[in-house]
Amino acid sequence: MNRVIIIGNGFDKAHGLATGYRDFIDSYWNNVSGHIFNGYKRWIAEQYGVLNDPSAYEDEFVLFEVFRDKQYKTPEPSYPQSDSTPYDEVRELIAIFNDSTNMRYEGSVYLTFKNKFFGHISGRCSLSNWVDIENEYYGKLKELLAEDDAVIRNEKVRALNRDFDAVKKRLEIYLTEVVQKTKTKPFPSIQKAFDNIIEPKEIAFGKQKMFVDSILSNIEDGAVQLDKEENLSCLFCRSQDEGRNGYVTRLLSDKHFQKTHCTPVNTLILNFNYTQTVQQLYAIDQVEIIDIHGALNNEHNPIIFGYGDELDDDYKRIEKLQDNDFLENIKSIHYHETGCYRRLLGFIESEPYQVITMGHSCGNSDRTLLNTLFEHRNCISVKVYYHQREDGTDDYSQLIRNLSRNFNNKAAMRDKVVNKEFCLPLVPISEKVTQ
Repeated sequence: MNRVIIIGNGFDKAHGLATGYRDFIDSYWNNVSGHIFNGYKRWIAEQYGVLNDPSAYEDEFVLFEVFRDKQYKTPEPSYPQSDSTPYDEVRELIAIFNDSTNMRYEGSVYLTFKNKFFGHISGRCSLSNWVDIENEYYGKLKELLAEDDAVIRNEKVRALNRDFDAVKKRLEIYLTEVVQKTKTKPFPSIQKAFDNIIEPKEIAFGKQKMFVDSILSNIEDGAVQLDKEENLSCLFCRSQDEGRNGYVTRLLSDKHFQKTHCTPVNTLILNFNYTQTVQQLYAIDQVEIIDIHGALNNEHNPIIFGYGDELDDDYKRIEKLQDNDFLENIKSIHYHETGCYRRLLGFIESEPYQVITMGHSCGNSDRTLLNTLFEHRNCISVKVYYHQREDGTDDYSQLIRNLSRNFNNKAAMRDKVVNKEFCLPLVPISEKVTQ
């Protein structure tokens, strides 16, 4: 009996790493604002003091131009709100400089997005205070299906892919810097979760015989040793009335038996992050780890950044286009570039296993892979470690809603997914306070 532990971005964020897509976008705009407005963005917005000339700026994403006269008009400026994104604040400062009634500054400024996709995700982040870059990419890809002219469609998808590739490269640089400058510490609750047994009460009803058979198989194969007080003749020579399975089932209520026989024989950590946080902080020397989406600055396992929902109806339409540029950033295509995915398949084919998730949203961008894990015949249970907020609320319900989309067989989902009463927060509030 084995275990697969899924590690997602919430795992890194729980350890204080600003690795979210929103963190990445905000960091970019804070940096750009410093270049353009010389670090005075708040002061200018709140005080309308002396307006010094802003600086021209250009990178692979934007072009910021400065003019001597009022060439451009923008909406009336207003004070940035407390929940404004750094991109919102840059737009407000542009409005202040371009305000026709502002006699302190006679010029004007203009912002152009050289990378249209980055402009789109910046706007999406501004509207909702969060953004999933991979989902937004796939949404833009699907919009191109409406273009009937094959030549124009191909030109547009290539431009989208160039923009997306630039975002990927900048994201890798950003994450590398975050990892280098952030000090992280392990949490006892997470170490305990790694070391926990597979509780019999967490097993799907339809998989309980498989669970018991796996225990018996491990005992017979010598993978798990019987304790002295356990009678081998009782275990293997029970009468037909009770049978071995019934005997083991009865023993599963015993905590000592559980500790001995419900500890996973093998554990696989399936790391969806590009960072190495789990390897660096926790005692998992004997555990197999697969960086399924690659690792930062690793030429042998480069980062995979894209979309992975082959179950989506529009994906079939994309394949029928016979245009390989549409498949450039589909994750399952890139899985073939390393042996990571086949290692995962070999692991889940070998023995029954429980899946636990730590910090993974279970969103659609990884739906193909997660569906393979959750609906596999050897999967006996899916357990969620959820995020507990400071006010005591949590995201368990949201995670289950996301998780449900990864199941085609809803009956199996209701049986396999562990009830909240048996699940735990990844890091309890009380533990965060003491860190």
